[in-house]
Amino acid sequence: MASRNKDERAHVNALVKAIQKNSPGVYIFIDRDAGNVRHTSSGWDFMLVQDGRVVFCEAKEEKGKLTNWQDYTRALIRGVSGTPYLIVRFLRNDLFTIDGGKKIAILDATIQDFIKI
Repeated sequence: MASRNKDERAHVNALVKAIQKNSPGVYIFIDRDAGNVRHTSSGWDFMLVQDGRVVFCEAKEEKGKLTNWQDYTRALIRGVSGTPYLIVRFLRNDLFTIDGGKKIAILDATIQDFIKI
């Protein structure tokens, strides 16, 4: 499990760098929570903000599943505020998907992949 978390963190870092490079002006907050200590976990991994629009993202390696806490957090974020909460799945060959959509190269990632502007 530790290996998967290490891979996930490396993928998130690479994705954030690509978004910052390809979409100047985007604010990105990476939540470095306590992992399995649920009362200190936010239920999401990173947040993207541009021009008053916000999206919360949970990163998963391949077929990783949301925990009950992440499902609950997703329901709250989407249900109460209508704010997007997306599942970013990292695949082999430096690709990722957003909510099971098309495959995108990490190096090509932009804010428009996450927020429709």
